[in-house]
Amino acid sequence: MKTGFVILNYNSWQMTSALAQKAASYKNIDAVVVVDNGSTDDSYKSLQRMEHPKIYVVQSGKNGGYSYGNNYGAKVCEKMGMEILFFSNPDVRVEEIQIQKILEQFAKTDYSVLSGVEYGQNGRISQPPLWKRMDYWADCLDCFFLGRRFGRKSPGIKLDKNVEVQETELVKGAFLAVRLKDFMEAGGFDEQVFLYCEERILSKRLERLGRKIGVVTSAEYIHTHSASIQREYQKTSDQIQMLYHSRIYYHRKYNNLKGVKYIFLLGAMKISVLEYKIWDFTCLKKKHF
Repeated sequence: MKTGFVILNYNSWQMTSALAQKAASYKNIDAVVVVDNGSTDDSYKSLQRMEHPKIYVVQSGKNGGYSYGNNYGAKVCEKMGMEILFFSNPDVRVEEIQIQKILEQFAKTDYSVLSGVEYGQNGRISQPPLWKRMDYWADCLDCFFLGRRFGRKSPGIKLDKNVEVQETELVKGAFLAVRLKDFMEAGGFDEQVFLYCEERILSKRLERLGRKIGVVTSAEYIHTHSASIQREYQKTSDQIQMLYHSRIYYHRKYNNLKGVKYIFLLGAMKISVLEYKIWDFTCLKKKHF
């Protein structure tokens, strides 16, 4: 199976370069495609310096967000004849043996999307290990302080190490692999969302085609959670506003949300954004005193 590895870069060329060169050294990776997603620094020129027969550096033409940039990379890999495609954030560390474990399961099963178990820098499994696709009421509760406090204690789906591949509702967007034919048939990532909810939407698109998503329980990767989003959107309220925009879009398009339920969720989100703006203002005042 010809295997590609896509890394989306935005003003993080040093981190991206390190991962690209490491992935290119793996025998089970045929091509590494680095997509510069409209960086405002000298990323593109810096990344071009590491190009060789296995590393391709391309420009997406604009900063269209996670979905747009990764779709751009997927189309490049499709033209190369890739069958399996890994998407990875620059702040991910994954070894060749872990890539191999995932590829072996693609060969043995009919899963359309596979990933491994995410670990944090502290060496512990990120919680929850397997995500649930949050429904309407879960998103409503998440708009309120008490809802976040108690709702986020939900364990998600418990990891079962007794199975090779555990079926799940969705996998985390920081690192995942797709059967490229199925990914393209599903329409790839939805480019109407700039950031957040990409995994939810992809899982919904694949579900409609009867495709499966799973986690290879013996495969691992480390996600260091770089501060790129925090650097670009320093205010928590700005990040939350973008998150809610993606969530309301997801529910309207993929769950046919309308009427009273739509008005209630939209109102809850507006109240929540106001709370976060007050929080940002409070934190800003503390910094000055």
